[in-house]
Amino acid sequence: MNSANIPMYIARLGLLAGLVLVAIEAFGQAPPAGAPQGAPSQKEQILAMFPPAPSTALGQRSTISYTLMDKLPTFPDQDGSGPFPATYAMAPGGLDYVVYQPKDLAAAAAKGKLGVYIWGNGGCGVDSAGARFHLTEIASRGYVAIAPGKILSGPKAPPLLAGAAPRGMTPPGAGATAEKMIAALDWILAENQRPGSPYFGAINPNKVAFSGHSCGGLIALKASLDPRANAVIVENSGVFKAPLTGPMANNPALTGFTKADLAKLRTPVLYILGGPEDIAEPNGLDDYEHIQQVPVFVADHPGAGHIGLFYEPNGEATKVEIDWLEWQLDHDQVAARTFTGTDCILCRDFRWKVYRKGIQ
Repeated sequence: MNSANIPMYIARLGLLAGLVLVAIEAFGQAPPAGAPQGAPSQKEQILAMFPPAPSTALGQRSTISYTLMDKLPTFPDQDGSGPFPATYAMAPGGLDYVVYQPKDLAAAAAKGKLGVYIWGNGGCGVDSAGARFHLTEIASRGYVAIAPGKILSGPKAPPLLAGAAPRGMTPPGAGATAEKMIAALDWILAENQRPGSPYFGAINPNKVAFSGHSCGGLIALKASLDPRANAVIVENSGVFKAPLTGPMANNPALTGFTKADLAKLRTPVLYILGGPEDIAEPNGLDDYEHIQQVPVFVADHPGAGHIGLFYEPNGEATKVEIDWLEWQLDHDQVAARTFTGTDCILCRDFRWKVYRKGIQ
């Protein structure tokens, strides 16, 4: 779904999207063959499963935040606020990855080898520029951030040709998957060892993080089982508490990682949720209850809703992610104070509710 269409659904239907975008895109609008005339389409059935945001001040705030999605594609690109001004482009060789990296790759790598951050698009969609401000910000902190997909929004998106299918529709097999995220890691680590590559010797293979939003968070969890992963971050997501039924039950992106699989996690985990207004909050909090073997931190921001706080430039959730990366991958004790201690920074911030295990 084109990000510019999201506010239309919020305004007209009062429904949260995110986790269901992939299902809406995959199953279309037509009723199944043989369905009675006037039967609801699969798209309508999916939308009907999700309640409107609560009619409270925080609920209204989360709903209003969707209007930002309508404007973001018109915003100019930014360099990020880190020490390494960043940019993004399609990966070389026709690969279906969008790569975010410091503009002066060699200069950044000379100050310390770059980490790798693999992103799962919201809705497991194909537009890997929808979160361009978030990914540029990560890259400006000394990372090569990679999102499987294409540039389909923002100022670098190619013009839509006459007669072409709507840009937001994800063709079958074109969306982000855990396997594509792992393939992106394979590619960048191979480039790190290939003489003549701009990434030759620039990457620290021990600084690998998987992250993603909504459906993208689910595939990030699955991808993080790869033994090369060092951290995983989940934005506005969590494994479904109850088995899915209907069209969504057939989507491997939504069902390929289960509650039982949480016991296989081998890296510290950060969940960033959007409060009761986030349709993923119950699933994320339930994940927290299931995870026992690795440190887990939940930062829950009432009123943020399912869109969260990372799409906008230098968003609050992006700042939390950066502190987590700097603590987990760089062992930065200043960044650690965001999460550790009885008076941790997020613990003292009235805007956040905090849950943590294995973190003192």
